[in-house]
Amino acid sequence: MDKTLKPPIRKLKTQSRIILIAVLLAISFRNMGLSIIEIGLPSFILELAGSLVSYGLVIGIFSIMQSIFQFPMAAASDKYGRRIIVLVGMCIYTIGTFLCYTAQNIPQLIIYRAIQGIGAYTSILQAIVGDIFDKEEHGKGMGYYSLSLNIGYFGGIIIGGYISSYLGFRYIFLISGLLILLSAIFLMLVFKDNKPEDLNNHLEDHDKISMALNKENIIKLFKEPQFGLTIFLNSIRWFIFGGIVAYLIWVLQVFFKIPEVISSYILLLIVAAYLCFVIISSKIIDKLGPRKLMLVGQIIAISFGIFFFFKFSEIFIVFLILTLAIGIGLAIYDPAGNTLILNVIVEINPNLKGTGIGLNNAIGFFCSSLGPVAICALGEISVYYPFYMIFFLTIIAFLITWKLIKKEK
Repeated sequence: MDKTLKPPIRKLKTQSRIILIAVLLAISFRNMGLSIIEIGLPSFILELAGSLVSYGLVIGIFSIMQSIFQFPMAAASDKYGRRIIVLVGMCIYTIGTFLCYTAQNIPQLIIYRAIQGIGAYTSILQAIVGDIFDKEEHGKGMGYYSLSLNIGYFGGIIIGGYISSYLGFRYIFLISGLLILLSAIFLMLVFKDNKPEDLNNHLEDHDKISMALNKENIIKLFKEPQFGLTIFLNSIRWFIFGGIVAYLIWVLQVFFKIPEVISSYILLLIVAAYLCFVIISSKIIDKLGPRKLMLVGQIIAISFGIFFFFKFSEIFIVFLILTLAIGIGLAIYDPAGNTLILNVIVEINPNLKGTGIGLNNAIGFFCSSLGPVAICALGEISVYYPFYMIFFLTIIAFLITWKLIKKEK
């Protein structure tokens, strides 16, 4: 292609860079808090006389509430502005997190986790990143989004085991709440402008259509078949990732009898590999295209997932290698899926980024809430049944992605 035909890449304004740093910090701190909680949660559940099923419910109820409130909050940010809605979401999330710190039994913990989940602000942060970058650099923007998300998760794994082991399992919620509170204060201080279109002055139409929560906007998005297919592909990824991470922590600590601190190091290794390949994926995604990278990630996950059907996968070192390889496949899949959905939304209507991403994440969070419930229930029957289900789901995702690539050609 003639390089002169490519639109010029805009340099970010100073204010946009500051907001980007604040948003990436908020994303990172949220995921750091999540991984801190995940590392210590099995001990918390067992201390409250819970089981693997109640463990799945405590994780699942959070994602269910996230899925219910994700879309209305994200779409409201299109209408009323990103700043006010994201701060409301972060406030609710923080209150719910501090309440979890006080829980005395499983029902209380489930209720407080539901309150925590109501603060569904992640789609707004993702939409702000999309506002800052032009379409030609959406891959770069989503790469930053995935990178900050995984760096936070990485950091939480490092300290989560120590917090749970040495400070006590309740402190996983206290420290998580403090992290969200700090990021909310920083974001409030630097994000002064409530209008998403002014972040980088790259939207030409300032006479926006009404962004009310109406059926017209949803229908407009779903009229494009690729939007629905991309949401389905991302939902499979959400289901797998939401369920397998929680289940893996339980398998390490309960099935393989590995202490919390050691399991933190093992998860650290897995997330480090995941993070490296998220970085690699984000660097080449704009060149190769999100569909092709999704396909590569799925092929890797399928190729190594098949070995779970063999008896030798029960050997711990083999189990660890297979888990690492599947994590690499999902890492390549991750920013590619986020970039594809953003590109599709912008092609339909760039003013519907919050609404479109909110829909994608609402459905995704719902699938991610089903993930731990379904996977933990299967794990009660046999420890390897969840891995069989993941294998077949990845094959389905592969076939749909292949269809999208053929259609693109």
